[in-house]
Amino acid sequence: MEKENNKIFVNEKILQKAQEKCEFLSEKKVFNFKELSNQLLYFFEFELKELNKGLYTRYNNNNNSDKGLSTTTIGNAWKCEGKQNDGATKDFRDLICYYTFKMNWSETLELLKIDEEGEIQRTIEKKEEYITQKEGKPYISKDMLEIKRFSNSIYIELITRKAGIQIEENDIIEEIYNSWYKLFCNIRDEMKAIPLIFIKDQSNPESAQGIAIYLLNDVLRPHLTEHQAKFRNWAEKAKQNPEYKNLTPQELQKKYPDYKMLMKSLKETNQKLIVSAMELYEIIK
Repeated sequence: MEKENNKIFVNEKILQKAQEKCEFLSEKKVFNFKELSNQLLYFFEFELKELNKGLYTRYNNNNNSDKGLSTTTIGNAWKCEGKQNDGATKDFRDLICYYTFKMNWSETLELLKIDEEGEIQRTIEKKEEYITQKEGKPYISKDMLEIKRFSNSIYIELITRKAGIQIEENDIIEEIYNSWYKLFCNIRDEMKAIPLIFIKDQSNPESAQGIAIYLLNDVLRPHLTEHQAKFRNWAEKAKQNPEYKNLTPQELQKKYPDYKMLMKSLKETNQKLIVSAMELYEIIK
């Protein structure tokens, strides 16, 4: 049998299917640990040997009357409380999977497309969380640390560029666009670098990933697509115009035919960036 620290919490998908089978086989159509314990003992006595003789032999050599299939054993695998002795040994995981799917643990994970390394990591973090809370300390999981790093990186990008700072009339539009271009690229790079496990949260507008997607697709992209190229093309030609040669950049940009509309859109976009920076800060702190 495995060492205590190698016990893994059984994935909820497997446990749900085990519960459904238990309820189906129960005349009362109920589920509890006692009923499952009885069904596992019956399964061990009359079906397991045909499926896995080695596993049957190991359980048969267990001197306990319940063969280690007590409600406590099941609860340790099922409840996921995080204690160091919680979780399921490889043999028990195999037994649950044979009972439920007529295949072993590894085959079941493949069937359900569950990553075993992810299950190991989930178990480790759950136990670390339990120990930390027992000691009265705040617990921050590795996943949360990654999210905070991701949030902080984008937050710093926002507040150190002309994005998270209020735009004024004296600001040079080309410099704003240069800054926003780098901001857009850096946010996209951060999104590419974040582990795949976090991608599913990008549809949540309150998550850091959701805020990042919102910044790219709903804040920066619409404004840049509509205004940036037109303004840059105009500015390039205007700089060659002898009539404007003595104008400052601020004076020159005010000659742009759609200047008022452009500034309105710039400030609206800027305000959305500021609000998003504040939302990211709430995730970080």
